[in-house]
Amino acid sequence: MSTDHDPGLNRLGPDVSRTPPAERPAEDAEASTLNRRYAAVRRSVGAIERALLQGSRTHSRKDLAVDHGVDPRLTSVYWRSLGFSSVDDDTAVFTEEDAQAIGDLAAMVESGIISERAFATVSRGLGFHMGRLAMWITEAIVEEGKIEKGLDDASARQGMLDQLPQLLETLESQVMYTFRRQLAAYAARAGSEILQTTGTGGTDELFPLHRAVGFADLVQFTKLSRQLAGDELADVVSRFEVTCRDIISVGGGRVVKTVGDEIMFLADTPEDGAQIAVSLAETIGEDAVLPPARVGFAWGSMFSRYGDVFGPTVNLAARLESVASPGRVLVDHTTASAIDAALPGGFAMEDREEIELHGIGPVRTVELRRGASPRLNMQF
Repeated sequence: MSTDHDPGLNRLGPDVSRTPPAERPAEDAEASTLNRRYAAVRRSVGAIERALLQGSRTHSRKDLAVDHGVDPRLTSVYWRSLGFSSVDDDTAVFTEEDAQAIGDLAAMVESGIISERAFATVSRGLGFHMGRLAMWITEAIVEEGKIEKGLDDASARQGMLDQLPQLLETLESQVMYTFRRQLAAYAARAGSEILQTTGTGGTDELFPLHRAVGFADLVQFTKLSRQLAGDELADVVSRFEVTCRDIISVGGGRVVKTVGDEIMFLADTPEDGAQIAVSLAETIGEDAVLPPARVGFAWGSMFSRYGDVFGPTVNLAARLESVASPGRVLVDHTTASAIDAALPGGFAMEDREEIELHGIGPVRTVELRRGASPRLNMQF
């Protein structure tokens, strides 16, 4: 059986600092600096892996089957779903903690608590979102070093590697706390959905959820991306995302996803969705750094899968955003009626022309602005 105890370090290449001086070519100052940096990175990554993995990679896929009773196929599904490359039967890549984690979830399949399909879906969700979270946290620390300490990118990343071991305990507890809080919130929302449908004659099983869904993106972002340096463009995207996330949270909505200069959000009522949509257009329009945003928003039925939502209402909101004017919010006539019924006079509405939307057909559109509804209080 082959053993790959430290593939993370091996990816960094051979440790040049351990090569005897007689075997190394004469080093100039630049090469010496490079070697010192290499040695520092290797030490830092090694320390992080020792702290995180809590043991050597001593188990192969075959070992997990023999010693822990885990179906080798489930091991492969789990590992691939986390986003890691496939492994053969005999290479030792799993630690004791890996074996425990895989075995715990696989046991739920064996006992019939969850299906193999759910096993793969849960694993995939954990891999995707924890991978994004790891990237988010490390990049936040790097950005801190560059902005607050004036470090170059390489030095900021080295600082992040050196700092991570001190943050691990707090970060782990924050991840668990946030997960529990979010799970409780989603459980409460699911309970509310059940109560709303009880006694109403059932729901549309294809599109059972009624939600407000909206999209917002920055106008002429492609042109802007050609004019700004990379770090300046990153600052614009970060400012846009932070502004949107704050407004959506304060407005009682939830961010579904962001893709570059676009953000997608949900709200539980048409009036909350309208407040968020109008607030996004207003706030971004008043920001001297950001270009104006256009917002499309619709109220209707949809279905949810794996943190995303789908259905004709979602498609409608996306199409409305694509034809909205800069700094404006565009909705369809049905959504406008739902907003007015929920909060009469809260928002001003101006009928616009009927528009042929790709894949949808002719749609009566309405431009939405603030009426008597007060602005969100964004103060901390």
